[in-house]
Parts: sequence; structure tokens; C-alpha cells
Amino acid sequence: MRASSFPFFSGLLAVAAVVAAVPPVDSIAQGLLGIGNEGSKVTKAIPLKVAFGAWAGYDSNANTAPGAAREKTAFYGGRASLRYAYVTPHTRFDLRFSFAGLKQEAGGGTLDDMVYNSRLNADFAHRFDNRVSMTNNAMIAWEVEPDFMVAASSALRDDQYLYFYNRAALWLSLTNRLTSVTSYTAEGIGFESGRLAQTEDRFSHTVGQQLRFAWNEQTTAKAEYRFGVTNYDNVALDSTSHHVLAGVDQQFGDAALLTLLGGAEYRDYDALAGIWKPYAEASLLYQLTDATSLRWLARAGLENNEVFGFDHRYSVRTGVTVTHRLNDRLGASAGVAYVDSQLEGSGSAADVSERGLQAHAEVTYALLPNLDLTTGYQFSDYSSDDNSRDYDRHRVSVAASTSF
Repeated sequence: MRASSFPFFSGLLAVAAVVAAVPPVDSIAQGLLGIGNEGSKVTKAIPLKVAFGAWAGYDSNANTAPGAAREKTAFYGGRASLRYAYVTPHTRFDLRFSFAGLKQEAGGGTLDDMVYNSRLNADFAHRFDNRVSMTNNAMIAWEVEPDFMVAASSALRDDQYLYFYNRAALWLSLTNRLTSVTSYTAEGIGFESGRLAQTEDRFSHTVGQQLRFAWNEQTTAKAEYRFGVTNYDNVALDSTSHHVLAGVDQQFGDAALLTLLGGAEYRDYDALAGIWKPYAEASLLYQLTDATSLRWLARAGLENNEVFGFDHRYSVRTGVTVTHRLNDRLGASAGVAYVDSQLEGSGSAADVSERGLQAHAEVTYALLPNLDLTTGYQFSDYSSDDNSRDYDRHRVSVAASTSF
């Protein structure tokens, strides 16, 4: 990876200093990472746990670059993960890291035979006193797979990219019912290949001010204003944006939390006319039983990825993930994500509609106390008015890992 091919690194390094000073927190806008996710949800300390393993599988289409020939391939490689959580009466910190490297028997567009997918997620929350607290959520990823629920990279598996997200928020109780939340979000992406870096590398800053009113113990009304700036490294797509939003957080006992926020965004481009578009986001965290949990996310709004050649992209994204532990040894997870995008052009550029679907399922069995066996399946389907971007893909894998 050539550092010189990532001018956005200068912004990344500036924000990294903030992340280092304040332990970060997670995902899964501002992307969709910040929806329904404030601080850390961890409730008990987890000693440092590290796992290493190997995996192998089959990919029905490793090359989904635009207009590329279908490439079937076997793959094999290594995986590693780390988990740690720190909990006190005033502080929660949750750290997760995952790494997967694989060698492909066939090529994949601009990709080398060896490709990597790694993510570092962290959640942090601290209460200074009864009136003041802070939260921070962060993710750093070096990966190649498109993630429809992050909404930052290309929708096609085409190139390695570095993605960074961090949202810090200061919570101030003004009265027993009224709370102020002031936030700052930084987000950036840089691609390894010069072709994608030329049109996609960018960095965004967003400042938000939210007022929350506790209607009762279960219901909180909220109103928010956001101001954002997006700067591209190489193309004339720089913009500023204003969001005016209102919504509600609804707690259903201890089992579920539903968040809703909607309104409008005005985006003013340096090289294009400004536009108003509706904006909405929602999430549901639901602990169905002690063994089963569900997370649903949705968002509709303007996006920054793959806009070059058009005036703007407007997308509706939604996805749900379910995890279930059948017993002490056997666990399973499954999820599906869907995106519908409308790219509006002008002049000789025609409007383009695109739809994508991602689904996955995984089963893990603890063969021994420190030895897990995992089998997984992934399916992707993407269709576009631009036929060169159409693809479908199946991937099956098996893995073994040991932990300590």
C-alpha cells in the first residue's frame, strides 16, 4: 500500500490523535454505524481473549469489478480475533478485533492473490457525575468486501480499502428531563488502487446538536441539527450539508429499544446546485430471550459512495441480524441486508437504479473448551441499469480456531 496514494491520511491522522486520547467505541449517517448506538452496551467485564485459526472455502465469483469476467476460486488462509471489556460503575469499554487473510487460487479485479479483511471496533462510555457523561464509538477497517450496512465503500468487491469512523458525544443533563447531546463525527475512506482512489477517496466531518426530552421512563422525544462537510481528494464532489431532524427513542421494558429519527437534508455542492432530500434512520435492539438477540437497522438519505459521474446518490438501506445460542456448545447467527439506490444524472448522464442484497449464516460448535469449528455461507446479488455492474456471488467456508 502506497501512503502517497492516500491524501486523506492527513485527516485520518489528525482524528486518530483524538481516538488515542479517548478510548473508542463501535459500530455497525455518518454511515449506518452511529444509528441506535451510543457508547458501550457491555454489562460485565471480559478478560482479554485471543483466538487464532485457519479457514478455507469456495467463492463462486471472486471478481466483481465492473464488466469483469466471472472468476470461480478456492481460497484458504488464517483468522484471528481479540475481545476485551472493562466495566466499572462509571465506565464501560468494549474492544473487538477481527482479522482474516486469504489466498485466492484465481484473481479478483485489481486485487492481489492475497487479500485481507480486518476490523477494530471499540465502544466507550464514561459518567463524570450525575449531569455530565461522554460516549465514543469507533471503527477502523482494512478490507475488501463491500458492506451494505456500512454504506461507505464500493458495492462491488474490487479493491482493498482503509475505512475510518469515529463519533464522540458529550451528554449534559440540563434538567431532570431535558438533556443536551453535542457530537462530532469523522469518517474517511481510501482505496489502494489508483483507479478507485481517483473517484472515491474522501473525508467527512459532522457536528451535531441534539436535545432530548424524557417524556417518561420509557419514551424520549428528540430533535437534532447536523452540519457536515465532505471533501474528496481528487474529484469536484465537495459538499456541505444541513440535517433538520426529530424523532423518538422507545424502550420496551428491558427487552427492546426502538429509535426513530427523520426529517430533511439540504446538501450544497461546490460544483453542483444544492438540493433538499428526505432523511430517516431507525434501529431496533431486541433481546428476544436470554439466548436470542435481534438487531435491525434502516436508513434513507443521500450518500457519498460511487457518486462520480452523477449529481447525487439517494439510497434506502435496511438489514437485520439474529444471533442464537442453542446450548453451551452450539451457536448460530444469520442476517440479511438490502439496498435500493437511485443515481440522478444530468446532461448526457442518464439516471441509474441499483439494488443489492447480501445474506449470511454461520454456525459455530465448541468441539473442546478452547477449540471451535465454524461453517458459514454468504450470498450477494447486485443488479443495476448499468449492466456492467451486475453480479451474483456465493461463498461457503469452514474454519477452526483455538482461544486462550
